[in-house]
Amino acid sequence: MKVDKLDKFKLITYQNIDIDERNVVTLLYQPLIGCQAFSLYLSLWSLIDRSRLKTPEYHHSKLFDLINISPSSFISIRKKLEAIGLLVVYQNEDLLLYELKAPLTADEFIKDGSLGAYLLAAIGKANFDEIISLFRISSIEKAGYKNITTTFDEVFESIPGSIETDELFINRSKSKITINHDFDFEIFFEGLSKNFVDHRKITSRVREKISRLSYVYNLDEFTMQKVFMDAVGKDKGVNLDELSKRAGYWFKFEKRSDDIKLNEKNKSLNVDSSSKNVIKICKSSSPLNILEDLFGTKPATVELKVIEQLLEKSDLSADLINFLIVFVIGNTDSFPSYNYFEKIAVDWQRRDLKTIEEAIDYIKSRSKYKTKKSISQKNLLPKDIESDWLDDYIKNL
Repeated sequence: MKVDKLDKFKLITYQNIDIDERNVVTLLYQPLIGCQAFSLYLSLWSLIDRSRLKTPEYHHSKLFDLINISPSSFISIRKKLEAIGLLVVYQNEDLLLYELKAPLTADEFIKDGSLGAYLLAAIGKANFDEIISLFRISSIEKAGYKNITTTFDEVFESIPGSIETDELFINRSKSKITINHDFDFEIFFEGLSKNFVDHRKITSRVREKISRLSYVYNLDEFTMQKVFMDAVGKDKGVNLDELSKRAGYWFKFEKRSDDIKLNEKNKSLNVDSSSKNVIKICKSSSPLNILEDLFGTKPATVELKVIEQLLEKSDLSADLINFLIVFVIGNTDSFPSYNYFEKIAVDWQRRDLKTIEEAIDYIKSRSKYKTKKSISQKNLLPKDIESDWLDDYIKNL
């Protein structure tokens, strides 16, 4: 779907956000969604009428001018807010309705099975620990004190009935991630003993958590049964924070087992050293298999998430994205961030490259034209390569 600058939209929300919630978006959400999506989110909030919690109709050109973006890049920026649960989009013919959601609390975000994990992977443990310390509160010592607070029923008498109304009132409509993940709960439930688990306590919130953890840590239904049983308490219910921890433990265990198998397999791996074979591999293999062959280990979840973003947001074919993976890893000898891949993907899209052969020709031609203009290393595309780079790189596998 493309959005033109003259297309109209309007905004609604069911709450205002306070300074603490803005801090959460700035420090916890921004590293995941990027500065442009962060600016878009705050700009949308700034347009909201605080008393009516909605806006009149605007043209999208207003947004493009506010945060200085092009119509072509708007959708990919907006999708980041949708994916992370800060924005819900509705359409009625030519009018778009954007519903803004308040962010999770710092505690909910950090303890979330997916968001906390992605933040840790994005900024590293040292920065992660430093940031969460800003939201940590000191425990208040209550030892030796007895709670003597008056309860409601000690002051107010009971009344004969309750109020029934269908009216809508201001409510905290918080962000929520929706993941289309094919998790078979029938198989999952079959392996849970009723003697140890109260199925009535597996609410929709618990099911959502199970599905999300299965997606983030790439755990199947049978492994999730073990994860779940490890987190079940004496009351036959499950602690969601413990469930997240256990999923992380099992992911590390499964990864070690798979790495051993991959290392055994790669001992006998014999790769043809021709560029034609590289093209053949890129056209016939999945990104996961290519990463396994290049690194000799099972890819990390965050690496697969980068590939997923490339497939979703770029216009490159699956073959070209596979070749992009080989090209980037060959130049960096590592797996860089999504932004690094995106810069090259955008460059290839602008050059209208359709096939791997065209990409190889373009890469070779770039080596003939060295730029003389001084550009900061932060904004550089990968270094130009010699025309025989592919052959040399594959020989070293």
